[in-house]
Amino acid sequence: MPTRAVRRGLISCISWCFVIRPLLMGPLLAQLEKPRDPDWNTYHTSERAYALLEGWAREFPGLTKLYSIGETLAGTPLLVLEITNKETGEAGEKPGYYYDGNIHSGELTAAEVALHFAWYLLSNYGEDTRVTRLLDTRTLYVRPKFNPDGADIALTTEQNLRSTPRPYDEDGDGALDEDPGNDLDGDGSITQMRVPSATGLWKVSAADRRVMVRRGDGEVGGEFYALYSEGVDDDGDGLFNEDGVGGIDMNRNFPRNWGLEFEQRGAGPFPLSEPETRATIEFFSSHGNITGVFHGHTSGGFLFRLPSTTSWDDFSLSDQNLILEMSRKYETTTGQRAIPSYSNPRVHRYGTLISWSYWDFGVVGFVPEFWGGFGRDYDSDGEISQAERHRWNEEELSGEGFADWAPYSHPQLGRVEIGGWRSKFTRQNPPPHLLRGELELYVPWMMWLAEISPRIVLRDVEATRLGSGLFRITGVVENEGYLPTNITQRALDAEVAVPVRVVLELTDAELVSGSPRTELGHLLGSRDAQRQTGTAGARRTIEYVVRVTGSDPRVTITARSEKGGTVRREVPLGGGG
Repeated sequence: MPTRAVRRGLISCISWCFVIRPLLMGPLLAQLEKPRDPDWNTYHTSERAYALLEGWAREFPGLTKLYSIGETLAGTPLLVLEITNKETGEAGEKPGYYYDGNIHSGELTAAEVALHFAWYLLSNYGEDTRVTRLLDTRTLYVRPKFNPDGADIALTTEQNLRSTPRPYDEDGDGALDEDPGNDLDGDGSITQMRVPSATGLWKVSAADRRVMVRRGDGEVGGEFYALYSEGVDDDGDGLFNEDGVGGIDMNRNFPRNWGLEFEQRGAGPFPLSEPETRATIEFFSSHGNITGVFHGHTSGGFLFRLPSTTSWDDFSLSDQNLILEMSRKYETTTGQRAIPSYSNPRVHRYGTLISWSYWDFGVVGFVPEFWGGFGRDYDSDGEISQAERHRWNEEELSGEGFADWAPYSHPQLGRVEIGGWRSKFTRQNPPPHLLRGELELYVPWMMWLAEISPRIVLRDVEATRLGSGLFRITGVVENEGYLPTNITQRALDAEVAVPVRVVLELTDAELVSGSPRTELGHLLGSRDAQRQTGTAGARRTIEYVVRVTGSDPRVTITARSEKGGTVRREVPLGGGG
């Protein structure tokens, strides 16, 4: 079991984060941080993030709707901010896009990117033509805290957990969370311990005593070390910090290509075992207008694209081209690279959200890994790379990002030294003073993802009098969006793409020819139409003949596309004759 100090710390954190602090600090935080002018050089706890969401819902009632899609095991709501101009139509009748962040507890930047994006849209509506058109014609679903409980533990304690804080047996000994890391020197971070060992695999760099480098094969005649993460062997099994807080990786818990524990560590006991992941799938299932997924992570400063859990060869050529095109847009707008999430069968991933989104929901998802500032030199095991990192630390953080090695009398290991990178706000997330610049970097691509959705419009609707109370009703249903109404070939192959349908409703009139319910199939977008001759396939002509039967004759035409939105047109017919 964890030490008494660790258990007390976690219990205090949970009580403070979820019970006492909200009661005491909610009104005060609302006063300290104004919704229209948040502090983007700080990291928001779930309480503060939710206070912003609530503030935006109050400040922008015509553009927002805030609701919970479920609860965590601790009872924390899973809040989604729905953003669209309500005056131009219902949210569910517009093409939608889904943005989230912070599924992994320590990946705090992802929550801030989602929060900042929501604020940017709301703050610029009516001032910026691009933002205004986006919110007039699309719906955006923003969920900053996918994993609010884990995120708060990562932000407010020294623990470095990855995902849900549900107690979990990571080392298979039958006990739960019994050996987490420990902040032995009390500096607020769990760093490393270097322990003198004749069989150790590490040695101190001759160029810089702060840097540990690998021992050469067969190398003898020197002082060598074993490296551990900072802590004690709480359960007496000879291992250090092998069973920390939680252990289920929620981005391995989705049902597509889910893996058992021996295949995918941390996948959970069964797919969607976690309330957060189950709520996600239920939300998607009830929001068929979602056209894509922005699934925010950190770190690295690059984009993970599909494939995620299967070979690239499993994808149709048309979908490959689409994924690559969307990835190139990321590269040109951010200056960062895009790489496949799955590229080596020996390093297999199972149960990811973007894999489920593609194979079972029929849309393309992406995993941006924010923050590459600390790790731009990818030769991370070499002395040159470490020297660059230390230079960065000295210039940007005045040396505070690295804890100098200091002697410590360890109760089990004896003489050790504790030190190393304080990675939470160096490698994993940007230091707060660099945060805002990171958040602003992704806004153009995030907007573009929603802008390219299909969008159904009704054009050239006319009623032509034929005499004897008869009228011919004609019109054109067109997809003016960039993508087709099915989004992907996969959606067609899996039969999850709902075809475009037109419904005719009559008042004081009867239908003479034509069908009151017509299925148009799918409409190409401008992307595909440009690759063909003209714009054939992006539009369909509709035609009806109706007879007036009453004093107030009119027809209502409704064209509905699950991904491309719904549009209606009422056509008054006047009198008969």
